[in-house]
Amino acid sequence: MVELIRALGVFCEPPVDEHSRLADILGFSESPCCDVYQEIFCRDLPPYASVYLSNEGVVGGEALERISGFWKALRREVPHEPDHLSRLLGLAAFLEENQSFVREPARTLLIERSRAALFWEHLLPWVPMYLDRVETIGKGTVYGDWAKLLSETLVCKFECLGPLEDLPRHLVASSGLPDPRRRGAAQFFSSLFAPVQSGFILLTEDLNNLADEIGILPKDHDRQAILKDLLRVAPQETLGGLAKMAFERSCSISERWSSLGELCFHWERRAKESGELLQQLSWDLEEEA
Repeated sequence: MVELIRALGVFCEPPVDEHSRLADILGFSESPCCDVYQEIFCRDLPPYASVYLSNEGVVGGEALERISGFWKALRREVPHEPDHLSRLLGLAAFLEENQSFVREPARTLLIERSRAALFWEHLLPWVPMYLDRVETIGKGTVYGDWAKLLSETLVCKFECLGPLEDLPRHLVASSGLPDPRRRGAAQFFSSLFAPVQSGFILLTEDLNNLADEIGILPKDHDRQAILKDLLRVAPQETLGGLAKMAFERSCSISERWSSLGELCFHWERRAKESGELLQQLSWDLEEEA
């Protein structure tokens, strides 16, 4: 299992020749491809924990500081990009490998607690939701296979961790989607791209599909630019469409990850609350028309 976690960790890094050999060993349908990697990991789904756990929805902030602090608490050198998924999975493999060699009970207990903290605090609060979305846009590619296998591996892991005692600090520190009627449109708009606030990950594909439903041809490939155009041209329909997405993600999380307990309930509630706000905003515009 240690080598499996370590091998899976490298697939969210830019492809190199070694990845093709690993893909064959793991039974993936095809080898990694730079173009597909760029489309998934560089455009919509950067594999950095802080993107999904910070109120800003970007790399950095308090989420990155907490993760860096965890590396320091383990007396490990803080690597470049400490919140990158490959680094976190590599750390998980390192701790599990060390535990197999340690014989001193106190040391064994310390490593067990460190592993549990790594998974409950810094991996499980975001990776399941993240992998669901990788599977969505990576279907039929090696990265869809990767996301499915990593999801199955995480299920095996968290079932052995023991119960979650408290909601992770990343999630406790997060706020929900702000109401633009009280907090302003700018903060509301940016929060739609901060999953820890909205409760769901908004993909370019989602917005393109919504534009197609509404009958609008996007002029840009940037997510924020597409959403701005949609809100400008068809605000009521766009808000209603976003509400539908939020409700769908809430149901999907509940159906697939209910075994995560309070973590699942948190994301389910957050997405549902966002859906309710978005739906109300859409109804308000309908009444004003």
